[in-house]
Amino acid sequence: MQSYFGSPCPYCGEKFAEGDDIVVCPECGTPHHRDCYKEHSACANEGKHSENYEWKSALSAAAPHKPHTESSLSGEPVVCAYCGCENTGDTRYCKNCGAPFGEEQPKPERRTIPFEEFQRERFRIFSESIGDNLGGITAKEAAVFVRSNIEYFLPRFAAFTKGVKFDTNFSAFIFSYFYLFYRKMYGLGIAVFAATTILSIPALLLDFMTVQEQYVEMGMLSQIIWEVPHQEALAIYSIIASLLIWIMRIALMMFFNRIYFGKVVSAVKGARETLANESEKNISDFFRKKGGTSMVVPIILVLLTFAASFVLAGFIVSSEFFIMPDMANFL
Repeated sequence: MQSYFGSPCPYCGEKFAEGDDIVVCPECGTPHHRDCYKEHSACANEGKHSENYEWKSALSAAAPHKPHTESSLSGEPVVCAYCGCENTGDTRYCKNCGAPFGEEQPKPERRTIPFEEFQRERFRIFSESIGDNLGGITAKEAAVFVRSNIEYFLPRFAAFTKGVKFDTNFSAFIFSYFYLFYRKMYGLGIAVFAATTILSIPALLLDFMTVQEQYVEMGMLSQIIWEVPHQEALAIYSIIASLLIWIMRIALMMFFNRIYFGKVVSAVKGARETLANESEKNISDFFRKKGGTSMVVPIILVLLTFAASFVLAGFIVSSEFFIMPDMANFL
């Protein structure tokens, strides 16, 4: 591995050092950190393989091949531009890789790959590593529908086809219905949102009572605007409702991936007849609208939450019991 030392990993940009676990692309010889190669499931220079690209060590720029002159042949060390190995000056070929010295090294042409082409190639490489049967659809079809984070979802989809019953998704646990709407699972998202809202009513009522009491203590209300009834019962209901919300979140964490897999399979199978004679671009555009992710609904829900807070504040301020505080007392 010594020939790779000092060269940067094409994915993370960090230079290779002693002790690094390095793997090399069998097509072009590009070295990668093993973890980087696993994460991206492809060579960094995959797009250049059709051009017969060959990786060159970073040392070739710092210490290029020296033509064999009298001084080099008399014993001056020569560094190989292919592998970075240092050779004595009395040889015409690298002792490590056999490359001839003194030849001008061709520079590979740089090509900018469009994002859509990059995505298609990424889907192809990753889906080929998964297989072609995910519940009756191909891995490529699933990748085009899922679009984002396919490295996470496709291996789990493959596991479900082999008998795995459930898997954990911590994003579904943390963000609940926000994550469902983000993944365009609107039906389940509405159901979870409605259940969460209803179960939160006892806690919201108790919070409203607490806010009123604090305002009275601060001198901003002359008395309670509305006395929340059955506060002791509401406290018990609030604890039970909180437990149910936690249970619902845990269920989402355990079963979201399985449910999402079912949605992907159903959507792709349902669209096959419609898209039978369409071009690859039209198919990609169709699944971009139906699948993938969307931030629109989650953002709307956040805005509605803020709006509800302002409405509640407006209800208190507009009450006949509200007392405009003397701002001098707060300065």
